Amino acid sequence: MSSISSDLKISASILAADFRNLEDHIHEAEIFGCDEFHFDVMDGNFVPEISMGPIVLKSLKNLINLPLEIHLMVDEPINHIDSFVDIGVDIITFHIEACKDPYELINKIKSKGIKVGIAKNPGTPIDRIQDFMQEVDRVLIMCVEPGFSGQKFNEKVVESIIELDSLLLSKNIRDLVDIAVDGGINSSSIKKCKEAGAQIFVSGSSIFWEGDVRSNIMSLKNSLRDES
Repeated sequence: MSSISSDLKISASILAADFRNLEDHIHEAEIFGCDEFHFDVMDGNFVPEISMGPIVLKSLKNLINLPLEIHLMVDEPINHIDSFVDIGVDIITFHIEACKDPYELINKIKSKGIKVGIAKNPGTPIDRIQDFMQEVDRVLIMCVEPGFSGQKFNEKVVESIIELDSLLLSKNIRDLVDIAVDGGINSSSIKKCKEAGAQIFVSGSSIFWEGDVRSNIMSLKNSLRDES
């Protein structure tokens, strides 16, 4: 069987899990091959939906043994950093569209010993984040409009991934910055994103909504295997 490159990772989006069986879903995602977890925080302002916050996450953290990314889909993200620091998260990702002073926010996150990610919406040009690429550990490209699970993958973002990959190479920081994608990631779109240069694939509905978690993760992983 062909192999999967070690730098390719599947991140399970907790928001899409069944909250009646959340502990089981988290455990299944871990044992069946996910590489990290993704926790969406939504404030009802930057995006229309409202989701879980630090109090819920603190109770869930005891169930999680994999790296954990906090995805802040909120206005004024700098006001939310301290709430997550003591929980033990590994990376905090904020949206360029929601931030008044990205450098200030990046420095605050780094000062807490936490990795930094910067996210952009599908319609936001790569140029908008270009000045901050050398300061972050991850760039998260949204493949759908943020805020709702189960949306269809936006094919236009493939060009954004290619553009970002080329830009990181031109700056000689390709090995230092991961490209992540989030939204509409299934066994078909994950392959397109991989071929364009993405390394981390955030998936929620394709893992938790239909069928069993083991088979769903296996389907995603099979799409990441190198062609023999």
